Amino acid sequence: MDATMENKMGLPPPYEPTAPAPVPPPSYFGDNPPPPAGFVAPVAPPRTTVITNQPTNPRPVKLGPGPTGTTCPTCNKSIVTRVDYVPNNRTHIVSAALCVLAGCCCGCFVPYCMRSCKTANHYCPACKAFVGNYQPS
Repeated sequence: MDATMENKMGLPPPYEPTAPAPVPPPSYFGDNPPPPAGFVAPVAPPRTTVITNQPTNPRPVKLGPGPTGTTCPTCNKSIVTRVDYVPNNRTHIVSAALCVLAGCCCGCFVPYCMRSCKTANHYCPACKAFVGNYQPS
């Protein structure tokens, strides 16, 4: 079979030989020659790492639905928490139930105005750290 017959059959052209690999540069060390055979590099003394744990609160803090007096776990100050009320799944479910039962959308906004249907997130007023939350039952 010749080359024209191979092209008519849809075969790829024959491969050409590849070029040889390039020659490496004369020196990998540049201006710095390798160290002598008996040379031992000085070893740095081992480092000591000290790991300390932050003090943990041995008993969990009972947080209520309103501002609560406690000790901040971040700054260790005695504080009265700042509370932000955010809607949760219960708020959305009660709102949907009121919308279905009432037959209109007028009553579905009521749970979003009630603190008893929301989660109370407690924050430290001094360092603004999150202290905990209260889930209504």
